[in-house]
Amino acid sequence: MLTPLTLPGICWPLQASTGDLAVTTSHITGHFRAGAGLDAIVLCDLLPAGKFRNGAARHWCRTHQCYWGTQADLADRQTTQPMRCRQHASPMGYVLYPELFDPMQFHATTLRLGPDGVLQLRARADDGGALLARDTAALAIDCRALPGLFPPDIVQLNITPPAAQALAAALQAGAPLDCSDCARCGHPHLDLGSFALAPHRRHSCGHCGHDASHSATAIVSTPLWRLRQRYTQWF
Repeated sequence: MLTPLTLPGICWPLQASTGDLAVTTSHITGHFRAGAGLDAIVLCDLLPAGKFRNGAARHWCRTHQCYWGTQADLADRQTTQPMRCRQHASPMGYVLYPELFDPMQFHATTLRLGPDGVLQLRARADDGGALLARDTAALAIDCRALPGLFPPDIVQLNITPPAAQALAAALQAGAPLDCSDCARCGHPHLDLGSFALAPHRRHSCGHCGHDASHSATAIVSTPLWRLRQRYTQWF
């Protein structure tokens, strides 16, 4: 069996209603066939997340965006030993060695989602005004250049295809957009898929699994909204 690799990268579940864009590490661990694709097998990142309604302890998998702790999960652990969520073998989207974009080093920046689903970044460097042009599946934003926008333990904000598509869909539908922070860990909440078209007040955290944060009004939540508020030519 091949040993999993730990490399700088961005990954995202292909089917999920939440996501974890604002990350505390720039590395991912798993099995990758190429520099980018939709077939990565990424290791679970499990942490305690309170209890189920029946009182049983539960964990949250940041990687695959699901809870661990059911009877089936416990039986699987007795058989295989390592804790792993029910989605542990699900293929994931990924980009390895993504360029880390520092918006403070550029001006006249635009970021668009192309018709083919590719992110189109255009910017002028402050040093000499050279044009930066990048077309990429996913983009990492250096959060050190955005003080006060997100909690200090966040190193980068990963703009993934599902997150960009969810924002575009919500904007097109005229849904009320904002960014709800988790009441437990302070990380920003991300709505994906159908949740990005159905404003709601209760939000589950993709970072710690806390499922009882409430916004003042019904919204579609995404940390990309804060970027769009600061950089009006984005999205």
